[in-house]
Amino acid sequence: MRRAIDRAGGHLRVTTADGTVLDLPEPVERALVEVLQAAADGDRPLVVRSPEDLTTEQAAAVLGVSRPTVVRLIDTGKLPARMVGTHRRVALGDVLAHRHASTQRRHDALDQMTRQAEDLGLYD
Repeated sequence: MRRAIDRAGGHLRVTTADGTVLDLPEPVERALVEVLQAAADGDRPLVVRSPEDLTTEQAAAVLGVSRPTVVRLIDTGKLPARMVGTHRRVALGDVLAHRHASTQRRHDALDQMTRQAEDLGLYD
């Protein structure tokens, strides 16, 4: 997708029904490329507006887990949150940091398992 955009002149443009041509701002272009790439890779793209605070349901969507799992992460102190009345709110940056750390832990564990299998001669 990125190569196609670069070949087309480097910027995405949208033509409206009345023929008006709109140049998309760089952040919108990046987001659109990301969504299209995810779809091309067979992933389900997720679009979330980025307010500073997310609901537990929005945080769950970003993390790809259930809302009760997010509540459990908050209650155990693994994901910082604040209360707004009776509702929990989670900072987007904290959710993204948790997602990154979780992904990194999975990759590290898989690397360690691969090394162990290689050491045991189980993996060629």
